[in-house]
Amino acid sequence: MRVGVLGPSEDEINPFIDKLKNPTITKHIMLNFYSSQYHDVSVVAAFCGVGKVNAAIATQVMIDKFQVDSIILTGVAGSLNDNLQLGDVVVSTEVAHHDVVPEIITEYHPWLEDQYIKANEELIEKCIRIIESDRLGFTCHFGRIITGETFITHQQRNRLIDKHQAMCVDMESASVAQVCYINNIPFIVIRAITDNADSDAPESFEVNVKAAALNSMKLVENLLIH
Repeated sequence: MRVGVLGPSEDEINPFIDKLKNPTITKHIMLNFYSSQYHDVSVVAAFCGVGKVNAAIATQVMIDKFQVDSIILTGVAGSLNDNLQLGDVVVSTEVAHHDVVPEIITEYHPWLEDQYIKANEELIEKCIRIIESDRLGFTCHFGRIITGETFITHQQRNRLIDKHQAMCVDMESASVAQVCYINNIPFIVIRAITDNADSDAPESFEVNVKAAALNSMKLVENLLIH
């Protein structure tokens, strides 16, 4: 069993990479892939870059070149739910593109049943057990995550909430989910909240990304060893 762990930015993945003992570094597609053991689990970790294309490319490389059996995408996101606080963690139940017409992926390749790609049930159940039994030090939620290529405005935020009823929004999750879907690879997304996905999001993201990323990473680490 080998698990791929991806983070969009260095702040979102380097705290995990720094804990890997004597990793083998493979340079490929202008990225570094770190192969090692995390406790007794074989892992490959990488900073994939921000945005859908970067995340999709790195995900396919993880599957083809490193033959991972599952993928965890970790990082941060903007809140679309008033019950979320900064630093809270959202675990994906399903993921969708908010900036793609649904028919593009339901009527054409990969012919999804609907626009929402479901995360792996076994990984979700593991997260539930961890959250119920461990004192992580932050609040965790389960729900829908949506993805688009830009920071969004307050007006766009309200529209997305009405349309998708999602917990949070980011720039990579749906592309990772789509690549995993067509390869039949289990996936889960774990995101910590840095901002309210509004006009102040870029500034709030910069202030909160490092601290929030540690929360999502803590759940990832627990998921790997349980």
